[in-house]
Amino acid sequence: MKRSERLRSVKGFTLIEVIIAIGILAISLASLFQIIASSRARLAKADEGWHNMHMLTQAAEYVLLHNANVDDVEDDFFPYRDYQVRITYEDVTDEQIHDDFKSIEGQLPLELCVIELFNMKATGKESVGTLEIERIIYEDEGLEPE
Repeated sequence: MKRSERLRSVKGFTLIEVIIAIGILAISLASLFQIIASSRARLAKADEGWHNMHMLTQAAEYVLLHNANVDDVEDDFFPYRDYQVRITYEDVTDEQIHDDFKSIEGQLPLELCVIELFNMKATGKESVGTLEIERIIYEDEGLEPE
């Protein structure tokens, strides 16, 4: 058997096949790393959103546990130094009440409690979330909740 025939009979990949395979592998790995990076960013954003909503609901819980209007949440209850809560109250107008509830006899007046969360660490005072709660006003009718 001649030497050239022996070289052809040896099974293997040519250099061009190996380079193409490495190129395909590199493109696949780059795509995978891009997917991982974007999923990490989405996960961080979702975690931040959950954290903000947790702080808002914690402030709402504090407000709802008090019968009187509260302007500020105590530091013992809301221990987040980098965040601040602003609580405001607005009267609910007839236009804001759903039609099904306008015709209820003896309907007590409602007020809208707006709880806004600010990130004090960000540049200036950045609002990161708002929660609106409709509450019954008991003081006007001389009634207390049971």
